[in-house]
Amino acid sequence: MKVLIIDDEKNICGTIKDIVEDEGHEADFALTFEDGFKKLKEEVYDVIFLDIWLPDRDGNEGLKDIKKYFPETEVIIISGHGNIENAVDAIKHGAYDFLEKPLSLDRIILLLKHISDKIELVRDLKYYKFDLLKKYELIGVSDEITKLKRRIEKIAPTNAWVLITGDNGTGKEHVARLIHLLSKRSNQRFVELNCSAVPSELIESEMFGYEKGAFTGAVSRKIGKIELANKGTLFLDEVGDMDLMMQAKLLRVLETFEFSRLGGNEVIRSDFRLISATNKDIEKEIAEGRFREDLYYRINVVPIHVPPLRQRKVDIPLLIDHFLKESCYNNGLNLKEIDDELMELFVEYDWPGNVRQLKNTVERMVVLSESDKLTVDDAPGFLKGLKNDDFEIISMGLPLKKAKEIFEKNYIAKVLKSTNWNISQSAKILEIERTYLHRKINQFGLKK
Repeated sequence: MKVLIIDDEKNICGTIKDIVEDEGHEADFALTFEDGFKKLKEEVYDVIFLDIWLPDRDGNEGLKDIKKYFPETEVIIISGHGNIENAVDAIKHGAYDFLEKPLSLDRIILLLKHISDKIELVRDLKYYKFDLLKKYELIGVSDEITKLKRRIEKIAPTNAWVLITGDNGTGKEHVARLIHLLSKRSNQRFVELNCSAVPSELIESEMFGYEKGAFTGAVSRKIGKIELANKGTLFLDEVGDMDLMMQAKLLRVLETFEFSRLGGNEVIRSDFRLISATNKDIEKEIAEGRFREDLYYRINVVPIHVPPLRQRKVDIPLLIDHFLKESCYNNGLNLKEIDDELMELFVEYDWPGNVRQLKNTVERMVVLSESDKLTVDDAPGFLKGLKNDDFEIISMGLPLKKAKEIFEKNYIAKVLKSTNWNISQSAKILEIERTYLHRKINQFGLKK
C-alpha cells in the first residue's frame, strides 16, 4: 500500500511514516493540506492519515474534497482534540476511522492491516467480476451480434425488465447474466428459475418458498427464488412454459412486489429486477390461450432477441477459436487447431442447436482427436451430411422434453414412410389409435 500523512507536526508525520514502513508499506508526508492535495494529484495513494486541524484547511472540509476526487482512497482522521461530534462528522463524510493523539502504535498497525485486507478483497472482487464478464462476453463481429451488444450496454445499467427471446441454444441465459453483471445490481444475487425444468406442482413452492409444515415433507422453512432475489436479479428461464394458474400468481407479485410463503401469513416484499426468457412465440401462445396477455405486457418492457447461429455465420470461426482454447484448457490438453476444410464444414452447417451445439461439437472433437490438428476425419457424421447421427441431437444439449419431441417426430415419419403412408398399418406398428396418429401428423407438420 502507499500511504500519505498530512499533518502540520513533523514529528507526528515521522512517527506514522516509520510505523507504516515497518509494516512493509510505502509512506510520504506533507505539512499542509495544499501540499498533500498536490501529492494526491501526482501519485496514487491507498490510505491518507489527515489531521483535522491544519493551518491552511479544516480537516473535515479537506476530507470532503479528498472523497470527492479520490473516492477509493481510505482516509483516517487524526486529532489532538478528539470528541464524539468530530468523530461522527468525519465518519459521516467518508472517513475510514478517527484517531486521537497521542497516537497508539497498536491501533495504527491494526488499522493498516484492516485496510490492507479490505483493499485486497476489493481487488479480488474486481478480478472476479472481470473474469465473469470475460466468461459471459458475447463473441462475434456480425451486425446481429454488434446490435445485440449495444442494446445490452444501453439497458443493463437501468432497472427495466427484459424479455429475451431466441431459439434453443442461442445463449439467452448468457445474455441475462451479462445484463446482470453490467447492472447496478451486479454485487447482489442472480437467481435463476427454469420454468420448464420444474414440475407444475412444485413451481409455486420453488418461487415463493414455504414454511415448516406447509405440506407433507416440508420439514423446515425454505426461502423461495423471489425472496432470494431481493436487491438482485430474478431470471425466469423458459417463462413461456409456465402454466396459466402460476402465471396469474406471478402477475400479482409483479404488480405489488409482495407475496407470502406457502403455509405462511407474513407478507414479504422483494425488490428485484426481472429478466425473462423464452424460445416460444409468446404472441402465438396468447392467441392459442396458453399465455396471459397482461403478463406478457408486464414482463416485455424491453425486448431482446438473440439471433440464431445460422444468421451470423461470420461469427463461427471466432466462436470455434474460443471453444478450442477453452476445451483444451479445461481438459488439460495442448492447444489444437482446425484445418481449412473442416472450418468450411462448420460454416456451411446450419446449427439447429445454435451456439450450444457448436460448443459441444468442438469439445467432443478436441477430447477424441489424437492429433493437434482437427480435420474432416474428426468431424461427427452430421457435419459431413450423414443422416441418423445420434450425436447431432445430443450435441444440441436439448431439454428431455424437446429431445423426445424430435425423436417422436422422426420415428413417426420413418414408420409412415415404411408403410407408404398407410395410416392403419402405421397406427398398428406404433400401437396407437388412428385418430391420435392423425393428430401427431398435424402437430409435427408431416407430409407424404
